[in-house]
Amino acid sequence: MAEWIHFVVFLSAMNLIGFPSLTQAQYTGTATFYNSPYMPSYCYGYEDEGVMIAAASDAIWNNGGACGQMYQVTCLSGTNSGVPFPCWGSGSVVVKIVDYCPPESCRGTIDLSQEAFASIANTDSGSINISFQQV
Repeated sequence: MAEWIHFVVFLSAMNLIGFPSLTQAQYTGTATFYNSPYMPSYCYGYEDEGVMIAAASDAIWNNGGACGQMYQVTCLSGTNSGVPFPCWGSGSVVVKIVDYCPPESCRGTIDLSQEAFASIANTDSGSINISFQQV
């Protein structure tokens, strides 16, 4: 019994110091980008949340529950033949969800700020295939 308690305490400590959850799921989708101004945002109004931000589509919006959630987004490939290899370097960025991307205007699973998109891919591509997970 004592060993089990130590194991539970160990797992709790790992989560507190930033180790990823053992149950984190990774998903695939597409990412697009939007340009500044980034305020007002649905989640934070006129509060400046920086530039490593994103707007969530209905796929992850969760009726506003996505506000403030952090996602690691990784570029996998291009979505068009215009820029067949758009991904840069490691191709990953962590962004904070600050806004909603409504279905009538949202073209991807997640709409990154231009700066976040440019840190992982060539903006000339306009849209990329991604994997993403909450962190």
